This record gives sequence, structure tokens and C-alpha cells, in this order.
Amino acid sequence: MKKQHIAILFLMLAAGCAPHKGNELDANKAKLAELKKQDGDLRNKIQALEDSIKAEGGNEARTTKVGVQEIMPQPFRHYVEVQASVYAQDNININAETPGVIKNISVSEGDKVTKGEVLATIDDAVIQQSIQEIQTNLELAKTLYEKQKGLWEQKIGTEVQYLNAKSNYEALEKRLSGMQQQADMTKIKSPIDGTVDAVKIKVGESVGPGVSTIQVVNADQLKVRGYVAEAFISDIHQGDSLRINFPDLHKEISSVASYVSTAIDVVNRTFTVDVKLPQDANYHPNMIAIMKIIDYSTSSAIVIPVNVVQNDPTGSFVFTAVNENGVTIACKTTVKVGKVYNGNAEITDGLKAGDKIITVGYDDLNNGDAISL
Repeated sequence: MKKQHIAILFLMLAAGCAPHKGNELDANKAKLAELKKQDGDLRNKIQALEDSIKAEGGNEARTTKVGVQEIMPQPFRHYVEVQASVYAQDNININAETPGVIKNISVSEGDKVTKGEVLATIDDAVIQQSIQEIQTNLELAKTLYEKQKGLWEQKIGTEVQYLNAKSNYEALEKRLSGMQQQADMTKIKSPIDGTVDAVKIKVGESVGPGVSTIQVVNADQLKVRGYVAEAFISDIHQGDSLRINFPDLHKEISSVASYVSTAIDVVNRTFTVDVKLPQDANYHPNMIAIMKIIDYSTSSAIVIPVNVVQNDPTGSFVFTAVNENGVTIACKTTVKVGKVYNGNAEITDGLKAGDKIITVGYDDLNNGDAISL
């Protein structure tokens, strides 16, 4: 009996719930249909407004603001940049020619000197003493020679006596000349006109052959020397135009290559390029410079900023502004890039004079997007 009551209760509950679930499903279906209708009406309204704006010339509402640059042919040059330095053609380290002790230094750093001027001397007391002895002996030998010569001319005495006197006299002359040359070697002289750049010795110091004593520089004949990779040896010739930049002076000058070496350095695989500098007190030996050598030049080229060139799997491209049916749009234009220098790229194919490339706002563009200038 109890089981019958439970079954009846369950049937009554099921009968009460069924109509409720059916009503909820119908309500949801009706609500969905209403939302779809509203969505359709909204889309129709949006389209109608867009058509109205377009008809009234209001395309700006859906365009992207960009900046453009009209292409005009212009000269283009490509430079090879290499590290270089200022080099003094006459930069001499004067070495001692004979051993001895420095007796006197007659110049200081910064002094102007002339070729042959004595800059310092080595103690030559021993040599001078030898010279005096030789001179004394030479005077006696000369007297004996002259007397013996006079006697021989008178047919007095023997020929051997005359020849011995002559030989002794000539030998002493040669010995004196040799000693005088040694004495001259104790004088440290400037081989060029220039300026004393460094005095590397002190009075009382011992020096010898091969020891650097004083450095003299002729700053009137300076040049810039650069070392260029051998890959460019066929592109660079004597007389080619180039530019020299001096970073420390914030200065750049135009010049030409005064010398291009023909041999390749076997160690670093470079060749040298020299450029003569005009006289200027601001140029100093060993100053750092940057040599910019023209290896490619054309008088008329399509040149654009290199940063506007983009790349994708199909290659390089830029966006250009074109007019299509009265609307300005962004056109993806495939290009071929040639030489690149100093932020500019030469375009060898894909663009022509008069094209307008988009230089501002190109990052978020797609092909066919409407734009405003």
C-alpha cells in the first residue's frame, strides 16, 4: 500500500513539471528569434549609414591617415666606409749612431727645427783627444813629406824614402777624416724640417746605435691612410672621389685618393688608400678618421627611405598611394632593392618617377585599405 502511494506521488510530480519545461523552451526560442531580428535590423541600419556617408563623400570615417612622398629621380652614391688615421709622411724617430753618454740636449718638445740642425750631442771627449793626436802627427808627416818631395825632385835621396813619407802622410789624413766622421756621429741632427714631438733622452743617459732619442714630425705634409678589404680592390682607383670624416672634429671633407696600393697584405688581406690633407692646425698625426670611398654612383636613381621597405615570404614591398574609383587606397607594390647607404635604398625595379610611397602610417596597412593623406 505504501509503495502504491509513492508511485502515485511521483506521477503527480512528473505531470506538474512537464508543462513548465515546455514553456521555458518555447520562451527561449521566441527570445532568440527576437534577437536575430534585432541583429538583422541593426546590420541594415549600419549598412544604410555607411552607404549614406559614402554617397555624401564621407569616406574619411573609414580611412587611415598616412604620410606620402612623391618619388623624383635623384643622384645616388654608395660608399665603402673604413677606419683610417692621420699619418705624417715625415714622422721620424732619430736614433743614436754611436754609443756614448748624452752631454747636451738643445731642443724641447714643440720646438721648430730645420734639416741638419743639431738637437743633442753625445760626449766625444775621447774622440776629440784622438783627433788632436792625429793632427799633431799629421803636421809632422806633412813636413817630412814636403821635404822628402823637394829632395826627390832634386834627385837627392831614394825613391823609397819619398814614397814612405808620402804614404805616411796620406794614411794620417785618412785616419783624421775617419775620426772627424766619428765625431760628427756624436751630434744628433734633424733629418727634416719639422717640430720636435718627443724628447726621449736625458742628459747623462747612455745611448747606442738603434736607440730612439728624439722624434721630429713635419705636420705640413699629413695624409689619411685607410686599409680596405681586398674585395673592393677592383672598385677603387687612384683619383676616385671620397670623403673623410673626423669624428673628434665633427668635420667631413671631400677629397680624392692620392695613392692606392697594388699589393694585398698577406696577413689582414687589405690594401692601403692614402689621401693628402690640406694644411690645418686641427689635424694631428694618429688622429682617428673614417674614410668613405665611392664604389657605386649614378646620376639618376629611384631612392626611398630604407625603413619603408618591408619583407614577407614573397619578397620586398612598399605601400604606395593610388586613386581607384575616386578613392585613395594603399597598394602593396613589390620592389627590387639595389644598394643601400645612409638610410636610403636604391630601387632598381617596381617604382617609377611620380609614384607616391607611404612613409608614415604604413605599419598597420593592408593591400586595398582606404587612406587619407
